[in-house]
Amino acid sequence: MPAYNSNDLYSCLVQQQASASFRDECIGEESYRKILQSHPDKLYTPNYFIRIALGLLTIIAVLFVTVLLVLLSSTSQSNQFVTLCIFLGIACYAALELLLKRKKFYNAGVDNILMASVIIFITSSFFVSGFTTNYILISGTSMILCLYLCMRFADAFMASISYLSFFVLIFLLYIKMGSIAKITAPFLMLATSAITYSIMKNLEKKDRLIIYNFCIKSVEFLTLITFYASANYFVVKELSNQMFGLQLTIHDGIPLGWLFWILTFTIPVIYIFYGIKGKDFLFIRTGLGLIATTIFTIRYYHNIFPLEISMFIAGTITIAISCSLMQYLKISKRGYTSTDLHPGNTNLLNAEALIIIQTFGTSSKTENNTLFGGGSGGGAGASGDF
Repeated sequence: MPAYNSNDLYSCLVQQQASASFRDECIGEESYRKILQSHPDKLYTPNYFIRIALGLLTIIAVLFVTVLLVLLSSTSQSNQFVTLCIFLGIACYAALELLLKRKKFYNAGVDNILMASVIIFITSSFFVSGFTTNYILISGTSMILCLYLCMRFADAFMASISYLSFFVLIFLLYIKMGSIAKITAPFLMLATSAITYSIMKNLEKKDRLIIYNFCIKSVEFLTLITFYASANYFVVKELSNQMFGLQLTIHDGIPLGWLFWILTFTIPVIYIFYGIKGKDFLFIRTGLGLIATTIFTIRYYHNIFPLEISMFIAGTITIAISCSLMQYLKISKRGYTSTDLHPGNTNLLNAEALIIIQTFGTSSKTENNTLFGGGSGGGAGASGDF
């Protein structure tokens, strides 16, 4: 149920892939021009500077309307503020639908801010009404709303918030089952992250969901982060202190602490090796970033060096591993190289398919009559003046 026309999304997709192929010199200028002419992009996706400007103007407009309505209401009753928050959320959604229908905004800054405003106003109504402690209700509502907005507008940020809300919801529901659930909660969250990643990888292979490709990739990245966080010694111990009131000091241990220390050390390394073996840059880059997190975790409980030295060591190790990987993969090994030969989405159409489309004028439908979508949340569109 996307809000955009499938043909418009497909044309946007083709133009993005054509631009990447032309930049990589996989197709000539003449073929590139013909592809752009045969697949005109009707969606409005400006450059990043214009997006920022439009987003800031939208924020100012939303704040102005909010303050004006609050002043006009002139009441301190919580029920009226709840009604106002819900009204503003519905109004932002209505404005979003209207602008997309008339102006064809696609990641133009305006639509992104309006989507965020819908979530902020709806969730704010819970805090105003006194449900500040009912985090299960808040996270469940946020998950459903963000999932709907993601499916409707193919927005990666909404997909990310929906997954994080789902992750928190599972955790909060599970720890209500008793003391055993509190002890085993990290392992459930590990399983939740792994299962979600597996589901996202299967969805990524479906052609009919290609419009949501960047959304799926964003969730995959977050599953890698939450998988590590679920086993990180610092996160497990400090969250246990905050959530369960254990009042552990920095020198006190936790049940199965040795296992969490092992996972804290090994998960980033496993990410890097799996990324090299599976030819997945997402694992490599995530693993490199988490190495620094591991070093800071060690430094927090074992103050061997000052903070500045620890930061220097973390940066040096990360850079050294990155340079070693780039040097190792500089020469292609079994079809895998550190050189970004195709910065575009490898799951989309390749240059050969684009030339076939341009030459023979094939339909924009796949063999199973499924229209491709196009673009991604936060992605820029292509234009004829490349």
